[in-house]
Amino acid sequence: MRQDPLVSVVMGSFEPCWSRLRRAVDSLVGQTLPEWELLLWDDGSSPQGALALEQAARLDPRVRLVHAGENRGLAHGLNQCVERARGPYIARLDDDDLCFPQRLRRQVDFLWEHPAYQWVGSAALLLDESGPWGRLRPPTRPGRRDFLRASPYIHPSVMFRREVLELAGGYREDKALFGCEDYELFARLHSRGFRGYNLPECLLGYWESRASYAKRTPARRLREAALRCRALPRLGLPLPEALWGAARPLAVSLVPPGVQYRLKRWERGLPHG
Repeated sequence: MRQDPLVSVVMGSFEPCWSRLRRAVDSLVGQTLPEWELLLWDDGSSPQGALALEQAARLDPRVRLVHAGENRGLAHGLNQCVERARGPYIARLDDDDLCFPQRLRRQVDFLWEHPAYQWVGSAALLLDESGPWGRLRPPTRPGRRDFLRASPYIHPSVMFRREVLELAGGYREDKALFGCEDYELFARLHSRGFRGYNLPECLLGYWESRASYAKRTPARRLREAALRCRALPRLGLPLPEALWGAARPLAVSLVPPGVQYRLKRWERGLPHG
């Protein structure tokens, strides 16, 4: 008789880089908590991308690959994965990130010991082609003002209690939220009284290269600003603060992506090319 997993890891993928995808799956295989499954959603990749995903699914029998007929975006793929998941805990991971060995065990233990929290994330080590180059340290107990600067949770680091995603109705699949699905979800959960926590240790290797900044287009920043106009007042923030938070993505969009990347590396005293 097959035993259901304790953790269902959900991953949407479109045209993955094989080396990074393999590294992501291998990082799950190396977890100290073995009771996991990976729901791997192929979001309409080309034959070459689909082949990489099929190769990834053969790395471990706990990987369950589902092919989509067309590209419908990350939110749709994650919702489809959650529907198929069998575990009471739902963990996120992107196809270019990696989990450190203790990640799943530490997060399951935290949620078991702290019933007041509905999800838990962590700090992350920043990675690019040259290796580690910095850290992301989100606030430990995020509050409403932490949404003014950015999402106070690193999305692929988070593990949810399954029931909170079901109560919230999952991710919003509106195209107007493309690239901002995580911010919308966390703001909506906070506005309904749910709370998350961030472990201060780095449990995730987060891929952030020069190309990552190029994906943050002005159109995406506009979508983010429109979302913040709706989300921040619902968190109970005063109007002046909400307007400042909504304008922030627009201000950032005026800085070329390459300059943003170089500034981030310069802040850490690293070569920025």
